[in-house]
Amino acid sequence: MSTAAPSWKGAPQWADTGAGWTFKPKGVIQFDAGYVTIPSYTGLTGTGATVGGVNTNNLGFNSRARRLIVGVEGTIPGDFFYKFELQLSQGTVDYEDMVIGYQKAGSPWSVTLGYQYPLSSLELLTSNRFTSFMERAANTDAFNYNRRLGGTLAYTAPSGQFGLAAGLYGNETINNANFNRTSWQASVRGYYSPMIGDTQAHIGFQYQHRVQPRDGQNVSYGIRPYTQITDQKFINTGAIAADGDDILGGELAAVHHSLHMASEWQHVWVRGFAPGRAFRVNNSAGAGAVFYTGKPQFDSGYFELGYFLTGETRGYKGGKWDRTKVLHPFTTGGLGAIQVNGRVDYTNLRDQVAPGVINTATNYVNGGRSIGYEASLIWLPIDYVKFMLQYAHSDITGGKAALAPFASTVKPIQDRSYGVDAVTMRAQLDF
Repeated sequence: MSTAAPSWKGAPQWADTGAGWTFKPKGVIQFDAGYVTIPSYTGLTGTGATVGGVNTNNLGFNSRARRLIVGVEGTIPGDFFYKFELQLSQGTVDYEDMVIGYQKAGSPWSVTLGYQYPLSSLELLTSNRFTSFMERAANTDAFNYNRRLGGTLAYTAPSGQFGLAAGLYGNETINNANFNRTSWQASVRGYYSPMIGDTQAHIGFQYQHRVQPRDGQNVSYGIRPYTQITDQKFINTGAIAADGDDILGGELAAVHHSLHMASEWQHVWVRGFAPGRAFRVNNSAGAGAVFYTGKPQFDSGYFELGYFLTGETRGYKGGKWDRTKVLHPFTTGGLGAIQVNGRVDYTNLRDQVAPGVINTATNYVNGGRSIGYEASLIWLPIDYVKFMLQYAHSDITGGKAALAPFASTVKPIQDRSYGVDAVTMRAQLDF
């Protein structure tokens, strides 16, 4: 205590700058509640209420602890740093960031080893505490982004205006006891973030090459209706027999005083296996995987605008979104920060992979298409407390769930459409 008296920044923290030790406990609490409905649904819930793979019993009202995270972070003598986080919601122990890294004092280079997010997108690398909607953009869900065990080498310019990083990771989560971890992924991401007048700009790209495990060579893509109070995915490709995929994406964002915009687009090339594919011993595509006659390609992207009614500026640092500083906190008699946001989110998981009459068994992937229209209202009474109200409407076209009683049966299944509505709320505290 006499060497390093604690200070306070959302939580007590200690720093012995002479020796190189720092230590800070941290955590996140997020409680979600809301209602998901299909206005055109004419069926009855109950036993056997599954239509086209959608369990309607898992719609309606729901509430859950979205995240309950506890952890610590800090530095160790010798220019090492660390982070250790556990996720305790849903009655299980899961893992968040668990890394050890090295960055020599004053150097623009850093190495991070451990369980971490690959270099997949601007939204994914932004902490869930600072997103402008309750869930990240649909590409995170659709393309199965999550933390992976591996290493990242990064260069960040001393000016902070640009950065480049590359990494190699396993391509599955670590919360299982499997030893057949033969999948892997390589990623690279770069960004440039100049100040243009009094506007903070951001332009970036990422590329990912992912390889599936030898005993389960398939990929599957799908999204929830922009919330996780339900586990139902209205657009979903099912398992596609494939070696893996390649993903190329672009990022564009800007902050001008109280206004911000953000947009990303990603294109996926699936390295699919044709019918008749021969596998080596102990290799397979897994049960139920479909062999298409061509290699599918899919897209996902979004565009959002947000504005602080109370004058704040959205936080941005190091190529990702950061904490917003509340100008007039509730604790000093102020109103806090109020932000309104709007987003259009597009994901297309349909593709005719071979010419001819559409046949969903061999030459057409009927994963469906979703166009989401989202609006959120955020109140930050202080820097570390957040309340959010969100509405999302999804226009769904095609997919396995495009059946009566969801949609009209007049058109071919790949062209049938229906809507999904979700109203959700969140209470959040982080430290």
